[in-house]
Amino acid sequence: MAIVAKLPLAKGPAIVGLALGLGFGSPALAGSVADGTPAPAPQKGVNIANGPKAPAADESIARLQMSSDLLAFGHATKDPLVLIVAARIIKALGGIEVDLKPEGRAATGNPQKSGQPVSADSILAEARDLAKGEKITHLLIDETAAMGTAAGTGQPKIHQDTVQAGATDVYSVVFNGGQLAEAGVAGDGSDDLDLLVYDENDHLVCRSTGSSDREYCRWWPRWTGPFRIEIQNLGTAANLYRVATN
Repeated sequence: MAIVAKLPLAKGPAIVGLALGLGFGSPALAGSVADGTPAPAPQKGVNIANGPKAPAADESIARLQMSSDLLAFGHATKDPLVLIVAARIIKALGGIEVDLKPEGRAATGNPQKSGQPVSADSILAEARDLAKGEKITHLLIDETAAMGTAAGTGQPKIHQDTVQAGATDVYSVVFNGGQLAEAGVAGDGSDDLDLLVYDENDHLVCRSTGSSDREYCRWWPRWTGPFRIEIQNLGTAANLYRVATN
């Protein structure tokens, strides 16, 4: 039930070559309900269904996770071309900042780790520093910077926060029944994060527990209802992360 979107480091150059030639369209559907939607009536059972046999065409969070994997690979290899592809994906997807609040946390009870949200502009600035005097790479950076950013419905819903060492941040998000639901987390690289999703009846419907701080889950709810998204910090240091849902 859980699908972990990971980028094998050895495949990075191949994906870069492919992604530079691809257009990433904006997704048409959103899995989570709009803000202000009345709370649905509780239901019994396990809120997960079999999705269609064909892959969904609107996996915006999977694509966002791909950009995070590319960013990590680009940092590890100091390759500006990889960073450019990550920035192009982010620009093509867009994103909406949402004010999610972890459950059970006091307003001043969790000091935030310093750091700015990752953006296409910040990634391109890193790429420019790494490119030095390479003219073709600078042209690609300029071309990417001039790209428009996706707007309208279907953009990933993004929130940045800090999870303390050994702690778990918990969010409640309502997802639409019969539509693809996605959740993804990308940390600052300091420690291992895990991602778990439970339905309203405490059934585990998705788990992504790799060895990095980039995790991804997808599932198909049977009905419209709330899901508990848990982000666990298994490390010994605070982690500044981005959580995203479709």
